Amino acid sequence: MPRVPEGATVLDACRAAGKDVPTLCHGDTLTPKNACRVYVVEVEGSRTLAPARSRAAEPGMEVHTDTERARHSRKVVLELLASSADLSTTPGAAEWIAQYGAEPDRCGPDAARLNEEPKVDNELYVRDYGKCILCYKCVDACGEQWQNTFAISVAGRGFDARIAVEHDAPLPDSACVYCGNCIEVCPTEALSFKSELDMRAAGTWDETRQTETSTVCAYCGVGCNLTLHVQDNAIVKVTSPHDNPVTHGNLCIKGRFGYQHVQNRD
Repeated sequence: MPRVPEGATVLDACRAAGKDVPTLCHGDTLTPKNACRVYVVEVEGSRTLAPARSRAAEPGMEVHTDTERARHSRKVVLELLASSADLSTTPGAAEWIAQYGAEPDRCGPDAARLNEEPKVDNELYVRDYGKCILCYKCVDACGEQWQNTFAISVAGRGFDARIAVEHDAPLPDSACVYCGNCIEVCPTEALSFKSELDMRAAGTWDETRQTETSTVCAYCGVGCNLTLHVQDNAIVKVTSPHDNPVTHGNLCIKGRFGYQHVQNRD
């Protein structure tokens, strides 16, 4: 294992060594909840598979990322996730399912799918819980780790557990401030820009035709960095670099959604 800074995780060390370890709930701006369990590795001398996302790297540690045991575990986890959630817009999911030979259909037609239409109750972003894998990243980003708005929580227990706002109310009736930081961290696009939903429905969304341009938000003097995603000479969404020391990927409602005036051609 290569040398890594003190406090680095096994996942950090694996990536430093050029070894790919798949993960869905990894967030480089969040403390891990270890929810998706795709990123398990085999550590020499350990009785169980270790979560690479949170296990601290130690001197002399010997880690195996592609053993039969680790591959089988990832296969089963991917089958369970893909059978209960729509992973069609999850980056890397289709490749991992093929790589590990996962067969989501093996779980049968009665798998616990949510099967509900996306919640479109505002003009800024959409909640499609049929794609949610309960990674809790949106809860953390909205809560004490970043925004401290606490508009998002987990409702229900067991198979009935789901992400929701207070009392499962419509988003405009919640404490949400529409910063969109939950969208930034969502790994499956269960939370996405309404502009993206509309373009996907129209068949015009095409990331291969999109360019990214870095700039600085002009709404105030904080100096938040923006990444403008542009398709056909129009801004389709705005994100923020996670390695920026000002924003760490976070923005306010103006920075993330207030770009329409730039391209108002009326």
